[in-house]
Order: sequence, then C-alpha cells, then structure tokens
Amino acid sequence: MKSILLVDDCKTTRKILSYLLKGKDFTILQAENGLDALEKLARNDVDLIITDLNMPRMDGIEFVKAVKEDGAYMGIPIIMLTTESSELDKSKAYQLGVSSYLSKPVDKERILNEIEKHCK
Repeated sequence: MKSILLVDDCKTTRKILSYLLKGKDFTILQAENGLDALEKLARNDVDLIITDLNMPRMDGIEFVKAVKEDGAYMGIPIIMLTTESSELDKSKAYQLGVSSYLSKPVDKERILNEIEKHCK
C-alpha cells in the first residue's frame, strides 16, 4: 500500500483530498505545515507528498528544499497544490524539484491522475 503525506494548513483541503483518495488503496498522513511534515517524514515511509505553498512556520518552498536536500527523502515525488499560479512561484518550485505544480481549485480527475502517475 502506497503512503501519501498531505501538507496543508487548511484542514478543509486535507479533508477533501483524503476523501478523494478514500478507497484508492493509499495510507494518508496529514501535516499542518512543513515542520509538522518533516516530523511525520522522520517517523513514516512516504511514497508521495502533496504540499501547499503558503503555510505558517515553514512554507512549501522551504519544506520542498528541506526534503530535496535530505538524501533519505530526495527521491520522493512532490506535487505542489496551491492557490498561487504565478510563473515565478511555479518556476521556483520546479527548480527545487517538485514533480507537478497544480493550482487550486483543481479538477478531481487531474489530481487523481497526477497521484497515479507518481505512485506507480
């Protein structure tokens, strides 16, 4: 069973994503920000990370940078799912190593396709 870490300060977004993935044979872990997510990563095997960009304490950019700089986690695909759609934000995220960058609101099929693509 594949494990997905959902990182978003919005509880509603985490609930919606969890609901979309229910019954899809994934274990779902949730974190409220990048620091919380790093703690969860240290204690769990994760196959995919879905993270927001704007979060308190440690934002998505800082979190992705920390993940990609750590040899234990650098191979984990990351989908950035955010309300930010500027080319600068996208460019920065891709430079840091995100696998996909999706803008909210995202179509249900689109997010499920991205998850399937990265969880093979």
